[in-house]
Amino acid sequence: MPFLSAKGLRRMATPLVLSIFLLLPAISEGQYGHRCEVIPKDPYIEFGSNIKIKFKKTCNKTISDSHGKIYWTINNKSIDESLYETNTSFAAVTIYNLSLPKAIVQCHSHLTQQVLGGTIIQTYWKPRNISCVTYISQQDFTCRWEHKIKPTSKITYTVYRKWENSQDAWESDHCSSGSMSCTFNKSLPMLSKLNYITVRAESTVWETISDTLELDPWDTVKIDPPKNVRVVPLPAHLRVEWERPGGTDFLDQVIHCQVKYAKHVMDTSMNTVAKTASVTSVEVESCTNHTVSVRCALDKAPWSEWSRQVTVLSSLNVSTMQLDLWRKMDAPDNTGTRTVHLMWKSISPACKAIDGYRLTYMADEKHMPDRHLDTVVDKASITVDQRAYRVTLAAYRGDTTFSEQSIYVPAVGQSLPQVRGAQASAHDGDIQVSWVVPPLYLVHGYIIDWTTDGDTYTWLQSQDTHITLTGLQPFKLYNITVTPLYDDKTGLEKVIQICSVQRAPGNISSVDVHVQDKSAQVNWTAVPQSQCSGDVVNYTVFYKTETQPELNVTVNSWKQGVTLEPLQPDTRYSVHVMARAVTGATNSSVIHFTTSRYGRTFIIMSCVFGGFGVIIVLVTGLFCVIQWKRFKGKIVPNPGLSSLEFWSSQDCHKIQPFNNPSELETFCEMIYPCEVNTITDDIMGSTSTEDGDIQDMGKETVCDQTERWSSGFGSRTFCDSQPREESSNLGLTPTLLPLLAQQDGEINLLESTTSEDSSSATSDLQASESCPVNPYRLQTPGECPVRLGLGGGEATSGTTEESRSLLDTQQHSSIAPLTAYVTLDMFEHRVRESKRT
Repeated sequence: MPFLSAKGLRRMATPLVLSIFLLLPAISEGQYGHRCEVIPKDPYIEFGSNIKIKFKKTCNKTISDSHGKIYWTINNKSIDESLYETNTSFAAVTIYNLSLPKAIVQCHSHLTQQVLGGTIIQTYWKPRNISCVTYISQQDFTCRWEHKIKPTSKITYTVYRKWENSQDAWESDHCSSGSMSCTFNKSLPMLSKLNYITVRAESTVWETISDTLELDPWDTVKIDPPKNVRVVPLPAHLRVEWERPGGTDFLDQVIHCQVKYAKHVMDTSMNTVAKTASVTSVEVESCTNHTVSVRCALDKAPWSEWSRQVTVLSSLNVSTMQLDLWRKMDAPDNTGTRTVHLMWKSISPACKAIDGYRLTYMADEKHMPDRHLDTVVDKASITVDQRAYRVTLAAYRGDTTFSEQSIYVPAVGQSLPQVRGAQASAHDGDIQVSWVVPPLYLVHGYIIDWTTDGDTYTWLQSQDTHITLTGLQPFKLYNITVTPLYDDKTGLEKVIQICSVQRAPGNISSVDVHVQDKSAQVNWTAVPQSQCSGDVVNYTVFYKTETQPELNVTVNSWKQGVTLEPLQPDTRYSVHVMARAVTGATNSSVIHFTTSRYGRTFIIMSCVFGGFGVIIVLVTGLFCVIQWKRFKGKIVPNPGLSSLEFWSSQDCHKIQPFNNPSELETFCEMIYPCEVNTITDDIMGSTSTEDGDIQDMGKETVCDQTERWSSGFGSRTFCDSQPREESSNLGLTPTLLPLLAQQDGEINLLESTTSEDSSSATSDLQASESCPVNPYRLQTPGECPVRLGLGGGEATSGTTEESRSLLDTQQHSSIAPLTAYVTLDMFEHRVRESKRT
């Protein structure tokens, strides 16, 4: 495909973009039917009313040609086809009794299943339940109503009131409000004429009017509450008195009143002429404070507010006063002595009806001394022996006894009846107790008492074999006792223990987490069994990361640990433990932990392999040290003990040039040729030497390719592959001939250089760096003398003479070049010959 320029692309894109913009309206119209008219569009209608929706078919040619094959939906649910209407121009659907706050009605094509058009219908309510009140004292008329609207909707209400005046002409007024109440201030209606009330609600998009309410003005009058309410306490009753509300304004009206006291409400009425009213209550509890209030209303009118409350103390009803004496006995000691705890329901001291209580008890018709108790006391304890006793309690005032009651205390070991099959169950905070009548005894009642602390008791008497205890404290263990009553005695008690409400298990106090890389061991302390808490059924451990959902593991109640796996290494987790019982569940506090990056196995293996690595390194290092020491301990030939071998110039010419680099390298490794350009002028023995100048007299040969580096024994060699002609131009400067001296029976070859030769030696040393192998490279000129002869022994006379002859020959000759080849084999050979000599 040829490459298009930017200009060419712009020329192609311009008509394409124009075509897209021209086609978009057609596509939108054909596919979605945006131009198809739906009538009405997004209407608001009253809740429960009917509406007809029309769709114009001629806007879409496809629909027109398909003979109107469309269907309707409301909130994506199909509408029954019996509600459809269609012709060549319109398709319509009628929705009856629309009772939805919002409905989306759409028209679909059967052929393409596309939405051709639609509308959103929203409903509103009329104001309803209108009520109006006329406040006579305030001269106000207020109406209230109900209206179901959205909390965010802003509605304006207008209340219209219309009535007929005395000239039979209609009058009206209105008030406006933003809430669902409106007050006509200082505008009372005519009480003799009917009133017609209408409420209009108006929003920004809809408006509705309530149904008209027809009111009798007398039915709207709310009178003031009664005044001067008085309460007179009577024995076992209360008498309430009050004045007629409104004074003489409503003498021609019947007024209905209600009196409220304690938990009772009494209804009464005042006739058309009564100016005061009074009522006597039913029997009330003696010596108890009671609060009384009264309210009144006209016939069919709303009630007034309650009057001011009046509190009064009721009088004591001596005839019905009951002390409800009861007792609880401790277990006897070894002598049969026991303590009897007496309790009764005392009379309120506020009554001031009695002076106190008198307590008497007797055994075998023998009276014990009387005990007088104060009015505020409602319990007492006496100590008796093993005999049966009759205990009597009486309330008195002066010499008059108002109430007297006795209780039987059985003897120790006395055979008495006892209830059977006693059981108790708790439900919603109440306890149901049931039992079976003891056989062979005529029982006329039962005393049921219960306590939570063994000090404060509540008791009551029942004739039935079942009872429900209410008003109990939650999560408390109750000791419930059932005692039968027969003749004038009491039987043996039956004790039941039960909790009114059981709580969830106790808290899990201790949770420990032992972390690994991919697991964690969670341990906790078992929840101890506490009073009124359910038994633990199982434990569930919940754990999660900061990004992943929560997981859990459940174990039985006898387990106190669980392993969480698999976990992600080096990840932060949160964990908590839940103890579950039938009565509920308890969660521990949340603990956070982070898993290890590496596990114990990885760390152990790393330590093991690391230890092996350290051992291997130590062994290898020790081996290398041993080998190095062995290498250092080997005997290395001392160049100072080497010998010189003299070749003539003619012999040097016989050596072929080293044209082959490999041969040169091998030759250099084995034989080191050198040109001796210096001689010793004189050998003075071990005490004196003389220096002489030596000049190069002959032509350079192959031996001239070696560069000398003066050392202790003679010369250092350097092999060069340059031709003879080039090597002759190296410009080697003459040096001083080594001196041979006789010292301690040994011949030393000493080499010294002039200042002029120093620069030459340095340049020669640099040139010699190209020699790959040279055992004497590190030796410097004049560093150590060349010692000829046997190490540690005296040189032979032949060796000495030979060395001196060589030096003499070099002195007297015209400084002919001498070439010396030093090899290790020659050195060893000369040493052996010296030893034999």
